[in-house]
Amino acid sequence: MNREALVRQRGQHWKRLSELLHTAEQTTGTRALGPSGISELAALYRSLASDLMRVRRDRLGPDLERHLDNLAGRAHNALYAGTSVGSSFKLSTLILDFAPALRRNLRFFLLACVLFYGPGVIAGAAAYTDEAYALAVLSPGQLHDMEEMHSKGHAEGRAANQSAGMTGFYVYNNVGIAFRCFATGILYGLGPLYFLLFNGLTIGVVMGHLARVGHGENIFSFVSSHSPWELTAIVISGAAGLQMGFALVSTGGRTRLGNLRGHGLELLRQVGGAAAFLVIAAGLEAWYSPSALPPVVKYVTGALGWVAVAAIIAFAGRKRPVPDDVRALGGVSQPSLRGVFRRPPPRAEADEGAT
Repeated sequence: MNREALVRQRGQHWKRLSELLHTAEQTTGTRALGPSGISELAALYRSLASDLMRVRRDRLGPDLERHLDNLAGRAHNALYAGTSVGSSFKLSTLILDFAPALRRNLRFFLLACVLFYGPGVIAGAAAYTDEAYALAVLSPGQLHDMEEMHSKGHAEGRAANQSAGMTGFYVYNNVGIAFRCFATGILYGLGPLYFLLFNGLTIGVVMGHLARVGHGENIFSFVSSHSPWELTAIVISGAAGLQMGFALVSTGGRTRLGNLRGHGLELLRQVGGAAAFLVIAAGLEAWYSPSALPPVVKYVTGALGWVAVAAIIAFAGRKRPVPDDVRALGGVSQPSLRGVFRRPPPRAEADEGAT
């Protein structure tokens, strides 16, 4: 194909690509194009790469090569530019943006709840019924340590210096669990799947076993106050990890890395809220849960905690506007889970004639 034929056949595609790039460069970047515009931009960029290789191979002119090379560079920068997390995310809006972000991704949160609480309830009932089930998950030494730890109850309370030291330990331990649930989402969601199941199973076994050997009130009164915040934070972290993994599977026309960057702020909002819950849980677990207060008082505190957590998730930030980064992704953080199994749409017209 000579130069004139190539320009005649592909010129309109180059012009359309230039128009999309001009819109992106003069506004807020690719987010201004919306999902369909970004998909079209990516398709035009791929076909342009083929055109550029053809121009170089057939030596169709240095001026045409420079023009296409410049166009390709602009398209690459638009599609793969770094996320604007630093400039767009403000700590002051964390609490207000956290709950709306969680509601926008409710399906991942509900899935994480099933993966975490489901095995926990089943394992707890099994361990309460038969010690063999508990021994299948934890070693005899681990079960013995749990019995020793919660055999005396908390009628005498805990010294202030011990509570201060345990605050740091609980923050470290709880954040570590939540971090693993979230960060391993980079493994296409397999990490959160494992850690949610594992932690739910382990917690259920410990609860069921201690109740079976007669320490039920000790452990239940201890965990009741802080569990609404701690367990919900773990589930939220796991849900964000699952969302991260899904972003690597269903990319909406972007590259995997580009799609992950596009979801960065939404993931940060959820993880930030989980971190705030963990701080509350650590304070309660170190100072309030081991106190000498009657168990019934702690149960009431726990019930109020669950009500507060549910109210935050359901109602906080209702009037907050949808952030620009979410609008750029189509108004929701992720496409439907059904999109993974749906037949892909026909290739864009821009791809025609690219080969």
